[in-house]
Amino acid sequence: MEDIKGPLVREFVSAAGEFCGLLEQASKKPTGELFSNLQQLLPEIYLKASRLPRPKYCYEEEPKKFVREDKYARIRDALQQKIGLVNGIVRISPGARSNQHELVSFNLAEGMADIYEELKNFVKLYEVGIPQAMNDAVWICRKSYEQGLGIKLIDGLKLLHTIMYSQRSEGRRAIQSDGFNLVEEKEEDEPWNSDDQEEVYGDDE
Repeated sequence: MEDIKGPLVREFVSAAGEFCGLLEQASKKPTGELFSNLQQLLPEIYLKASRLPRPKYCYEEEPKKFVREDKYARIRDALQQKIGLVNGIVRISPGARSNQHELVSFNLAEGMADIYEELKNFVKLYEVGIPQAMNDAVWICRKSYEQGLGIKLIDGLKLLHTIMYSQRSEGRRAIQSDGFNLVEEKEEDEPWNSDDQEEVYGDDE
């Protein structure tokens, strides 16, 4: 069971703990700061989860759940207040036929709360400190990553990117109004061959 205490697992535990702490403080953070932090953490967690070992499961009974329904609801509701303008944004996913697409409503607040629940249960079980419990925490999280958690991380990042960088996004305007300007927009783009550049590079003719 040496792998379950190795640096790859410890790095994942640290990233997962940081993500959970961020969501637990979500209501106190400016929307832009919250989204920027999530944008950095989601791919980090995805990468570190992909490096988790695949131990064998020890216990026969269902592992203990640490996140209760009321805690999950508080996390989800706090996030929903932050991202209410983008609730219900749809994404298109491939359907059963190549010429079909299924519209799927992806609720970012609920998706982030789902990730929180899985990671928090993992961290708390791992922190029990008993080798068998730590082993099973890693096993459960690795299996979850392969079967659904990884997709949730990607979906969350894709939607965040759309919100933060789409010029027409209501979420973008909400972020900027909350004290976080993503990009200083110019009224008119300057041509690449400006007078200053001509002075530097000269005239090719």
